Amino acid sequence: MPISFWPRTWLGWIAALSFDLFVMLYIINGYMIKVSAVSSWWLASVLPYYGGALMLTVVTSSIGSVVALLFGRDQTWAVCMATLPIVAWVGVHIIILLLNTFHL
Repeated sequence: MPISFWPRTWLGWIAALSFDLFVMLYIINGYMIKVSAVSSWWLASVLPYYGGALMLTVVTSSIGSVVALLFGRDQTWAVCMATLPIVAWVGVHIIILLLNTFHL
């Protein structure tokens, strides 16, 4: 059976759309931090809620995609891409663990 791009299950759709929303918010966040050097309204009033929204989208896409891959058998490209935040998080923590183990 060929691998398709679009998710087949509702959990896969939630994970893929949540990942897309995370990427969009992350790009906007990078731009607004550059702009915040000129005006600080972004840092004081919006950034705490924006960070919560980023965290929620990352958690939703990571957990949803792993569950969709393991239990829903939804092995599409969009769901596999939605696992990237959790894979990056685990990879960074493994590297930190190895650096601490070897005292580097």
